[in-house]
Amino acid sequence: MLSIVDEKKLRRILARMLDEAEFFGPHGIRALSRFHLDHPYVFNHAGQEHRVAYVPGDSDTGMFGGNSNWRGPVWMPINFLLYTALLRLYAYYGEDFKVECPTGSGQMMTLLEVAKELGERLCRIFLRDPSGSRPVYGATHKFKDDPHWRDLVLFYEYFHGDTGAGIGASHQTGWTGCVARIIEGNAVLTKELLLAPGAEAAVLQALQTGRTS
Repeated sequence: MLSIVDEKKLRRILARMLDEAEFFGPHGIRALSRFHLDHPYVFNHAGQEHRVAYVPGDSDTGMFGGNSNWRGPVWMPINFLLYTALLRLYAYYGEDFKVECPTGSGQMMTLLEVAKELGERLCRIFLRDPSGSRPVYGATHKFKDDPHWRDLVLFYEYFHGDTGAGIGASHQTGWTGCVARIIEGNAVLTKELLLAPGAEAAVLQALQTGRTS
């Protein structure tokens, strides 16, 4: 009820956020729209051209300390906030509020279903794909094939916006550890729990105990 956007604005935001050609990547919400890969923001000042382009992984310039930071990668703390916001909005709007997810797919979802889809994409960063690789390790074959390394999953600082490969500090267990809460939420949160009176307390209890009743 106290959201800074109304229903109309929320639908407009989600249409852009859930577009796989823009923010909705295979491993979470990107920090910058992929639209800027082919359409960088460009401005000129004092005879020099400056641009902000989509850079999903390591930086393509020496600026920003050699990493792309907020120009395209997936950051777990921001995704966790979005995941939580979707759950809260679902508790308010309920089953009747549905949006297309992904945008353009023709598939309509409640905000709870959208939250869980986002959660699944974030979790897939760390899970083995059909080839046996974990996206978090990118092209590092040792972590894919070596039995002494392949199950030692690190929590990286942030993740490549297209591939999910871990980038930056490799022991960033503080905010990347939020994925554990997302795994837990996807397992125990249901529409019955979120739409019932006293949902806030019930959700906290469910997350603490790992069960819905």
